Formats: sequence, structure tokens, C-alpha cells
Amino acid sequence: MRKRILCRKICIIGAESTGTTTLAKALAEHYMTNWVPEYGRGYYEAKMYRHDANEWVTEEFIRIAKEQKKMENLLAKTANKVLICDTDPFATSIWHERYMGFRSPEVEKISENIKYDLYLLTNTDIPFVQDGTRDGEHIRQWMHETFIKRLSETNKKFAILSESHESRLSKALALINPIIYG
Repeated sequence: MRKRILCRKICIIGAESTGTTTLAKALAEHYMTNWVPEYGRGYYEAKMYRHDANEWVTEEFIRIAKEQKKMENLLAKTANKVLICDTDPFATSIWHERYMGFRSPEVEKISENIKYDLYLLTNTDIPFVQDGTRDGEHIRQWMHETFIKRLSETNKKFAILSESHESRLSKALALINPIIYG
């Protein structure tokens, strides 16, 4: 019989250049645990120099969401009490809407049965930093508002993190500690 491994799951989501990866790494380091990187970013980095780099199809988002879920399940097996996720299939569904202009029931379905103890939504109140892959500075606020709307519609527990990285980290720890330690 396989032993089921239980850990708490925290998911960090946000628009481009709002500090999700920075926060995920800091939280994983603090809790000495695994963090799940954003599969979609690596996918795009592999695609960005192709002639069709800016052409997207729904099947790509389905693949991204499934791979994100697969990585999460794998890393949860060796997590130390909590798994920190830098995005999830739910967020991928919003990225689908951003790039395709419409929602995808197929992408949304991938996230239906995944449960997180808390979503941390990073605010757009820090400067946009271009890293060579980002193109969404002009729609960061739309993305942020869409995350709030969809999180609320689906009754997901979430908190918005604002201000400096230090302030965000401090608030995140204050929210996560009771989830882990009771």
C-alpha cells in the first residue's frame, strides 16, 4: 500500500513582474521546502525565438496546465510540511484568457479538483521590470483584477500582498504559519 503524503499547499499568483517567483523562492527557503516553478515560463522561453512565438493555441495552455499539475504532484511527495507553488492550472486558465481573448473550459477543468490552503496574489504596486520575455505591462492591472474576480467567483481563500518584497514576505509568513503550525 502506498503511503499518502500530506502537505499544505500555498499558491502564489499574479500578473507579470509582480514578484511571484521571488516570493516563492523566499518562502521555500524560509520553510526549507520545495517550490514548484512556473512551467509556462520555461515553455515560453523555449518557444520565444521561433517564428510562431506569439501565436498561441488552446492546446498549449492545456499542456502547460497539465505539466504544472504534474510537477506539483511530484514535488509534493518530498515537501517539508508545505509546498510553495509559483502559479497553478487555475492561473494558467487566466493566462489563456489573456492571450486567446476567451476562457477555456478545458483549461479551467484541469484545476477543478486541486485544493490549496491559500492563494497569495501579488499586487501590481511594484515597478515593472523587463527581463526579455515579458510583454504585459499594459495589462497588469487587468490581470490583477481578473485574478481577484476569478478567485472570488470560485470561493478560493486568498490574500493580496502589496508593497515591498520584505513587506510581502512578512505578511505571507503571518498568513502561512497558522496553516502549517495550527
